[in-house]
Amino acid sequence: SVHDANMLPLVLERWKGSIRTGKPFEMEFPLRGVDGLFRWFLTRVNPVRDEEGRVVRWFGTNTDVDVVRRTQEALRESEKKLAEANADLDKKVRERTTSLEKAIAQMEEFSYSVSHDLRAPLRAMTAYAQALIDDHGAQLNSTARSYVERVLRSSERMGKLTHDVLTFSRLASSELPVITVNLDNLVRDLISHYTEFQPPAAQVNIQGPLLSVRGHESSLGQCITNLLSNAVKFVAPGTLPVIEVRTELIGDHVRVWIEDHGIGIKPEYQERLFGMFQRLHPQDQYQGTGIGLAIVRKAIEKMGGTVGVVSDGQNGSRFWLQLPRPS
Repeated sequence: SVHDANMLPLVLERWKGSIRTGKPFEMEFPLRGVDGLFRWFLTRVNPVRDEEGRVVRWFGTNTDVDVVRRTQEALRESEKKLAEANADLDKKVRERTTSLEKAIAQMEEFSYSVSHDLRAPLRAMTAYAQALIDDHGAQLNSTARSYVERVLRSSERMGKLTHDVLTFSRLASSELPVITVNLDNLVRDLISHYTEFQPPAAQVNIQGPLLSVRGHESSLGQCITNLLSNAVKFVAPGTLPVIEVRTELIGDHVRVWIEDHGIGIKPEYQERLFGMFQRLHPQDQYQGTGIGLAIVRKAIEKMGGTVGVVSDGQNGSRFWLQLPRPS
């Protein structure tokens, strides 16, 4: 017997229709077995005709499809639950992404505001400290003059720090449209504009011509300037900084190498090197804000590139920038 009372009329209707039209009957429905349990069967019944085309009997089969049917139902139920879980996950991801974007925007706005608002009082501190030295330095004893000079140096360093934080905040909250940049011209122009990169202060060798890249020219110039400044700075006292700049083609990208023969960076410090406020050396030994490499990484990532460093911690450092090459 058919299990579902609602299905029985449909089975009978379709069976009567086959008898009336002579068309084959095919349908899946549950039947009760001798054990009293209902299982799904696929019932097929075909007409057998005589020579004149009249239906003389019907020949049919019942195929047990209970396992297949239940497996399909379980699969549909699983797919439904998976779809619901995915929809719920997508909703949560959207909500959390929106929340994170708002938090990042607020943090960037806060960072920009703090950096921007700090600059005015810092300029005043620097100006008054310098005026005190210039106008009243002769009246100050050596201890008082030393204190004022410390205030001046600290305010100048704070000025550089807020400038770098402001630069990082602007990078984080802006888009950097890219164009084809003639890297060879850019690097040579940078060297010509900074005496710290020229003899007798330093020697920068360009293994050129350097390959062109896709990037944001002014930001890329700042990144290379930061790396060259570090290469010049981090050398043993009394040593002439010697830097090599070269490029190599890696697939559809160009890798720019800036290699020095300075003090190097120990491998255990290299992972956090591009983070904010990361200083590996005492302030009184090597000047810096600890933000320069964070600016480099942020800018290069905004251009669709990557950054890295190779160093054994003894024989200098090899920094690299990798950007798409022009098509």
